[in-house]
Amino acid sequence: MFDISFAELVVVGIVALIVIGPERLPAVARTAGYFLGRARRYVDQVKHDLHEEMELDSLRKLRDSMHETVNSFENSVRSEINKIQETTETQSAVIPDKQPPFEKAAENIEPVNTSETKTSSAPAEPRQPNS
Repeated sequence: MFDISFAELVVVGIVALIVIGPERLPAVARTAGYFLGRARRYVDQVKHDLHEEMELDSLRKLRDSMHETVNSFENSVRSEINKIQETTETQSAVIPDKQPPFEKAAENIEPVNTSETKTSSAPAEPRQPNS
């Protein structure tokens, strides 16, 4: 992170030992470590929040594009439905109302007299297997 060599750290440590003194140096080092840890956690939290916000922004853009696509598709389907309805209305106005062919065929069929059919009361003889 910083371009500090080991020799420079030793010099800083010796100066701190002389200025602060050997009695208070461990407490100062502990406090400095505590604040450096807090600063590092704060920076990590800010990075995490920024990353999360970027993901949310991309998800919002994706959601908006999906809504736009769905609306476009819905409009095209409605347009096609309207065209089909107009076509069927036009065709029904051009073609005169006629009786469907199956109804005409049903009128021409004569009923079958079922009383003339012969019913047999004797059971049929069983077939003998060919051996």
